[in-house]
Amino acid sequence: MMNRAYANDPLWISLVDQFREACVLRRNGRHDESEHLFQTELPNKIAAWSKQPMPVGTDRRSALETMFQEEQRRVEEAFFVQKLVATQIEEQLLPKLCFMIAEEIRDVVRAEAQAGKGVVETLSRRRTQSPARPRVQFDELSSEDESQLQAA
Repeated sequence: MMNRAYANDPLWISLVDQFREACVLRRNGRHDESEHLFQTELPNKIAAWSKQPMPVGTDRRSALETMFQEEQRRVEEAFFVQKLVATQIEEQLLPKLCFMIAEEIRDVVRAEAQAGKGVVETLSRRRTQSPARPRVQFDELSSEDESQLQAA
C-alpha cells in the first residue's frame, strides 16, 4: 500500500511506479533494463524526492524501505496470480475451447458432406434418367459436301 502521506506527491508516485517497473523487468528476466533503472533512474528520483520539504518527523529512509518491501511483495503476488491464471487457462479453458471448436468443425464438415452427397445423388439420377446423348452432334453430309472433302 502506498504511503498515504505521499499519495498526492507526483514525484513519489513516479518513484514508486519506476521501482515497480524495475522489479517487473527483473522478474521477467530483463536484467539489463532493470539494472539501468536501479542504477541510474531510481537514484536520481530518490535524490530529487529527498530534497523536497517534508513535514517534521518524517523518516524518509523508513518510507523508502517500506515502499521497497511493499512493491516487491506486490510484484511477487502479481506473478503468483499470473501463474495461477495461466495454469487454469491451460488446464481448464483451452481443452474446453478445443473441444468446442472440434465439435463445430465436425458439424460443418458433416453438413458439407451431406450437401455434397445430395448433389452427387442428384447428378447421378439425372444421368440415369435421361437417355445418353452424344456430346457432339454432326450434321448429315450431302453428296456435294462429300465430294468436296474428297477433293481436298
